[in-house]
Amino acid sequence: MFKDQVFIRICHVKTGYEDRERHIVTEFGSRGVPVNWYLDHDIADFLDEEQRSGRAAEVSLSRKHIGIWHDFLKTDLPYCLVFEDDVFLARNFVTRLADCLKEIGTDRKAVVYLGNGGNYYTPRSKLRKGQFLYPGKHSRCTDSYILTRSAAEARCQWFSASKLVRPIDWEVNDSDRETGTEILWFERPIVEQGTHNGRFATSISPKRQRPLWYKRLEWAFKKCRRKIFGHTAG
Repeated sequence: MFKDQVFIRICHVKTGYEDRERHIVTEFGSRGVPVNWYLDHDIADFLDEEQRSGRAAEVSLSRKHIGIWHDFLKTDLPYCLVFEDDVFLARNFVTRLADCLKEIGTDRKAVVYLGNGGNYYTPRSKLRKGQFLYPGKHSRCTDSYILTRSAAEARCQWFSASKLVRPIDWEVNDSDRETGTEILWFERPIVEQGTHNGRFATSISPKRQRPLWYKRLEWAFKKCRRKIFGHTAG
């Protein structure tokens, strides 16, 4: 599947965050998922030390995502699978991913969010047996998602004419809505983001963090409640 269908890349940096690198190698290796890093567009690649601001890490991450889409379009593969470097995969990740690809097909212009970023869920009452993809109003963060070729093309074109002013997981909402790209949530999620569930500290806004133990408790409580009643950003 990964060789013949899926272009897979993991946003990472050339130096630093070795704990995340070790985690990904172990996590992906135990589930048979290839580890292919994307290391371009580090902060040092486009800003010198005097130019760096509080948004530098945010812009760097956005550029990494966009760069991955462009590299994907240089291939003839039908799907682009993107991860950030703090993800945890479900034990049955590969099996469920195959279910996702089967349901989405190759002709739709769509993005599928595989994780539960923001603790966003489709209400349990709306889930249907044998159905994995459900319409979402917005992204579930950009820690893990799949793009079809037409969706990647639409994003690349949109971002080529737009300036990055917000985090990438906000920008793609405007991009996808304006280009008519389907926003889909995979239910139940098969990826969890370590900076959301309290396993890693965030690298984007390190000054605004609660203790990790608090984040773990808060995340677990919200997840239990929202899996039942559902939750969106509005």
